[in-house]
Amino acid sequence: MEQNKAVEAAIRSLYPSDAAIKRVLLVAPPDADDSMFDPLTAIRGRYWNFPPYGLGIIARLLIDDGLDVRIVNLNHEILKACRESEGDCFNFQETWRNRLNQELDSFLPDFIGITCMFSQAHKITSQVCSFIKAVVPKTVLALGGVHITNCFADRDALEHLLNDVSKVDLYFLYEAEYALRNFIRTVNKKTAVDLYQVHFTKANLTCKSRYFPSKEELDVIPAQELMEIRELSRHGVIGSFYCLKAPETLFSTIISNRGCRGSCTFCSVRGFNGKGVRSRSVQSVVDELQYLQDNFNIGHVMWLDDDLFFNNNRAISLFNEIVRRNLRITWDCTNGVVAASCREELIAAAVASGCIGLNIGVESGNPDILKSTRKPAKISDFIDAASVLHRHHEIHARVFLMIGFPGESIGMIHDTYNIACAMDLDWYNITILQPLPNTPMFEVSVESNINEPIVSGDFRYNSGAYGRKREQVQKLVTQPPGIPDIFAHWNSDYVPERTELDTIWRWFNYHLNFERLFLVNPNKLDQQYRYVKNICEVVAPEDPIPQYFQGYLQYRLQGHINKTIIERLETSLAASEVGSADFSNYNLSVSHLKTGNYPTIHGDRRLRRTQ
Repeated sequence: MEQNKAVEAAIRSLYPSDAAIKRVLLVAPPDADDSMFDPLTAIRGRYWNFPPYGLGIIARLLIDDGLDVRIVNLNHEILKACRESEGDCFNFQETWRNRLNQELDSFLPDFIGITCMFSQAHKITSQVCSFIKAVVPKTVLALGGVHITNCFADRDALEHLLNDVSKVDLYFLYEAEYALRNFIRTVNKKTAVDLYQVHFTKANLTCKSRYFPSKEELDVIPAQELMEIRELSRHGVIGSFYCLKAPETLFSTIISNRGCRGSCTFCSVRGFNGKGVRSRSVQSVVDELQYLQDNFNIGHVMWLDDDLFFNNNRAISLFNEIVRRNLRITWDCTNGVVAASCREELIAAAVASGCIGLNIGVESGNPDILKSTRKPAKISDFIDAASVLHRHHEIHARVFLMIGFPGESIGMIHDTYNIACAMDLDWYNITILQPLPNTPMFEVSVESNINEPIVSGDFRYNSGAYGRKREQVQKLVTQPPGIPDIFAHWNSDYVPERTELDTIWRWFNYHLNFERLFLVNPNKLDQQYRYVKNICEVVAPEDPIPQYFQGYLQYRLQGHINKTIIERLETSLAASEVGSADFSNYNLSVSHLKTGNYPTIHGDRRLRRTQ
């Protein structure tokens, strides 16, 4: 009773008893601040430009309640303005401020909600909040999302958050679409006072009870009409398989399941979504796909699921329904799937329904690492999944690998290399462990002294367009040539220093990805050529190794190499000490492309390394 009184008082401090919320503005901030933003990367179309899917779900619920709702996607506004101006006279800060000010001035919202998913967006989110409060100081401002929820799980992080965004009135935690709708209904006197997952800043009051939407409540199709769906993939990328589709293809996202069966210690999914997996109905999911195709001409979707294949029978039913309706949409699983689910009947159904790419979450090939990280897989699961995928050439099958676990020795890393060779799939996305806030691994990393600040603007993921890895590798110009064989260089019991992991990453990346292209399956030539070409044009345009293999794959596929590829390679080698060193170390030469005489790589070469 006392809590309800305190909550009601906190509500009325924001909205007097005669006030009501009629107009709601939902804001997606840029993915990172201007100190991380590179206009040339944006012009190449390299940055992510995902639909603000969570805001779309909130918008649909509020629209159904009779509210007027708008969504402004500032990340899209930034990318669009930069690409359309080709960088000339582009101003990051002015672009998002002008667009947001326009919306505030024309719409006059009664309530503003902002989402923040990434830690690297902390600084820009703080700037967006400050700007809004400067323009409309009396409008209630709420903040939520994965990053915000993670901050509330750590005392120091929460202190930083509350200091940096001190003018925010409310914080919504976890999956908050129903918590937010319930708050607005309460303000509008449509329901009794019974709030959950919300923190009132001024009252320093938190309603901690948590609400998990039921299966029926998950069957919500987002307000796609408010999300500029047709424009997003023209100015950025959605998922990791866009290069396998025609350039004019329009991309979007969709979700079927929330949560994951696993409880991996390095992953924050369970901390946000809770235990287990909750599924939408097959009918609702396919209705959304139909809606995207028929109303927005979407040709490809990325599943946002962290465990799409959870419940094999349901997944097969989902894919069969897509086929039954004769939908033309293709799809991918950029976020990854659980290897144990990759069985023949399911993968065959996935291919029939339009699957063109997926990532398998392997992470490590060492049984002790898998056990300590609570990975829901055995080594045999990885081998079995790869065996199935080898029978389905339509899928570009990639693997997530990770190095740098606490206490991980060279011998353990060798096990990861071995399992990658044994799986022999199409590509390996290799990352150095970066413990995420609100995960068990983060606590271990604190003790091991490998953690990074939780909420500062310097906290960035290793991979991706804003990731540290690309910058770090590009800055290694003063290092000597790479180590010819890392497993011969270090004792198997040696635990590499954090600074040595970059060298291991580079070695893995070449031998597991690029060198294997000399042995590429003819059925995979077109896929691999498209992917490597994309690396050259979008991901790493100054890296000579992908340029070399673009030329090689073009030779294999088309019988010739464009002169511009060779010229570009020569220019890149002249400009890069790292590139020249790697070329020498890996016995590559421009002359191979000019003469057609390539190194002879036998099928057992990799196997000899793994003995």
